[in-house]
Amino acid sequence: MTDSEKGYLTEAEPVAIIPADDEGGSIFLTGGGGEYVYQETSDFDEVVEDIPESLHIRPLNEKISHEAFLNILLNEMVPVVTGLIAVMGLPSSGKTTVLESVLRQKIELKPDANVGFDYYLNRKRDEKCLSIYDLCALGSSQHNMYAWSFATNRFGAIYSILSHLVRRNPCIADIEFETTCQSPKYVTDMDKHVRWLLTRTQELIKSIQNDPGKVTLIHDGVSLINVIDVGVNKALYPFLSMMLLHCHRHIRLAFFSLDRDVPNLEEKPNLPHDLYGKRRDDVLVMRHRSRLTYLLHFATVGYTQQQRNQEDVQNATVMVATRNESATDSKIVAEAKEKISQQAQSRGVDQFLKNWLEVNVNNDQSIKELGEKIEDLIKYKYKQRTLLLPLRWIVLRSLVVSFNSRGTKFMIVRRSFIIHSAKELNMKETEVDEFLKTFTDFGSILYMPQYDSIKDIVIVNIWEFTQYLNKLYYPQEGEPYASNLLKYGIISESSVKKIFCKHPDSAEDFMTVLTTIAMASKIESGRSILIDDHQQRNEVHYYLPLARTHEEYNPPDKENDYAFIEIESVNFPANVQACISYAIMDNNKDAALIATEHSNVSRFLFQSESGPPITIEMIYKGSKTRLRILNSSSDTSLATVVEACKKVITASCRCLQRKINTIRDLKYSFAVPCCKSPDDKCHYLYYKHNPEFCDACPAENNFRLYWSSAAKQCKLLEKDSEARMDRDNLLKSQDISSLITDDYDFIALKRALNIVDDSGLLPEVSSPEGKKKALMLMLLLWEKQTDQPTKHALLNLLNTDGCYSIARKLEILITELNLN
Repeated sequence: MTDSEKGYLTEAEPVAIIPADDEGGSIFLTGGGGEYVYQETSDFDEVVEDIPESLHIRPLNEKISHEAFLNILLNEMVPVVTGLIAVMGLPSSGKTTVLESVLRQKIELKPDANVGFDYYLNRKRDEKCLSIYDLCALGSSQHNMYAWSFATNRFGAIYSILSHLVRRNPCIADIEFETTCQSPKYVTDMDKHVRWLLTRTQELIKSIQNDPGKVTLIHDGVSLINVIDVGVNKALYPFLSMMLLHCHRHIRLAFFSLDRDVPNLEEKPNLPHDLYGKRRDDVLVMRHRSRLTYLLHFATVGYTQQQRNQEDVQNATVMVATRNESATDSKIVAEAKEKISQQAQSRGVDQFLKNWLEVNVNNDQSIKELGEKIEDLIKYKYKQRTLLLPLRWIVLRSLVVSFNSRGTKFMIVRRSFIIHSAKELNMKETEVDEFLKTFTDFGSILYMPQYDSIKDIVIVNIWEFTQYLNKLYYPQEGEPYASNLLKYGIISESSVKKIFCKHPDSAEDFMTVLTTIAMASKIESGRSILIDDHQQRNEVHYYLPLARTHEEYNPPDKENDYAFIEIESVNFPANVQACISYAIMDNNKDAALIATEHSNVSRFLFQSESGPPITIEMIYKGSKTRLRILNSSSDTSLATVVEACKKVITASCRCLQRKINTIRDLKYSFAVPCCKSPDDKCHYLYYKHNPEFCDACPAENNFRLYWSSAAKQCKLLEKDSEARMDRDNLLKSQDISSLITDDYDFIALKRALNIVDDSGLLPEVSSPEGKKKALMLMLLLWEKQTDQPTKHALLNLLNTDGCYSIARKLEILITELNLN
């Protein structure tokens, strides 16, 4: 290639340029030593030369007709961020004060606003139950700008429509709508709603067209955020567990007080009488577990085992420590964090406790900093999770909440009704299901299709639903049904309908939801309920154990004439009484509920053809629920008592297996206390498995025989079922390692463990190392050949055959685990 041919590949030498006489300029030296001139004036100095100013942009000539508007709603999509913020925590931790202060700082209303801040704040506010704040954030994380606003379900739709229109035509002043003619006399609800949306959108465009900052934020995007503040309420906690399980796009804030809670983490929460005494929550709520246990519950409730390693779930919890003083000793804060984290680690949930914040509830600047950090968390969490939602979904949501009956907005609607309404938006059934799931994810509605009994029920007004929960579990004493409900936890179906006088069509669906999520027990006939030995009316009744206000029954500590269900989980089931009661009454026609006043006691009578009826009492004591046979006698056959016990065990297993999929790491077991040490030791019961009773616990002719015989017949307690022992009771490899010693009788141990060594696997035991290796191999062989290789089973064998040195080591290990 010649030099002339490759000239276009080379750079030309810089040339010095001398400015013309009529143009000013400055001479610059180039890198190669030449000169050139920066031209400060132009040939167009006397005219406006900026093209952006002189460029003519043709305005949108077409006016938006009703048909065109409908077409936009049917076919267009809009980017939307959705989320739910659940504010929970220990009582009197200051969470509500902090939350409302953050909202006041974040949401600014114009001085001439028609409706004041307090109206929006109090619209769905109930400190004794659930408060919901519907928020709409204009802007996006892309430009790091947000303008927070209160919103309603329908104005969320209007903002979303407006965001699309502004993106379609940024010249908002040019957006015009055709004047619509008079609506036909007979139009559908959808048509009415579309016309209403068109009118309000048109009004909003006119109101903001001279506000460029607001237009820019709307153009950036819309975020629909629901905030719930959970008050102290015995009915709300179990409902909240189920709700959060289905609302996948949520962040939870778990509050605790550095002043009240941290010094007393191992103690039960203290609910001040002046705040909670009127409804007796001070003596009935949060009575079974420590502050620390409840705090971990709030931090992890609603997460399943399958979600534990998902990054978005792990970053969804914020632990918020509140204080009243201007400053708290940093050492106290660090110790509190370490103690909570250690407990979380021991429970396998430390991965959820990654975010920690501290706030002074009496300092505006501290609260402001907290608000900024929470906003940053929202931005981070949802930066990559913006949804492109069809506008027709948002319109459908706003339509559903627009319906009312007898002057009251719908609380519950049928899925079939929503499918019918969605047809006018050209939505098929499969799309409706996607819509229901998407809006459940951030708590706009609640749809739980995995339960067959409620897969056609959609809660479209969650706040109203919780208000009726409150009415049902905290009835006014003057109401005719209040006496039996407050005293015995029993209410008839006809009385339930009186409570739902504004929502008569929702009463049955409401109670179906409660029975499905194990908050209430449905009893088909009052003939199966005995109040003071009298049967009730022959109509459906409901049993709500938590509605009772009588103090709890505390059985003597030294009792050992009972069996018990032991439940272990960070997210403990809050209402095991209702769940087990429903399983008993729904599956046994010969069973009757005996009304009792104590809030933690349920009693059942089982009829028998061969003898007197059997009465079994259930006493709820937190992680352990006692089961007692009250009236067995010499006149009662063994088979009759065992059959009644089996019905209770089977019902309990059915109840807890229903909760396996909704409560993370749930384990349960059945056992009887050991007579030798009823507080510390027990004997576990299993299907087709002989109990491992010690010498102090004879099995003949007593309750142990009844319960162990019943457990052996209950297939739901088999080895491969969901029933599990206490997490530390099965012998593990690390336990075996801690037992290794050379101080034992080889022949005695081999005989005790029933080890047959035909293949010669065991080493010579002539040396200390050989004896240690033989001990480990024998323990491993015993574990492998034993159906239930428990520490207690091994201990019994060791003590029986004189292997006391190893037995002492094992006793020390068991004692340490019990203390922990």
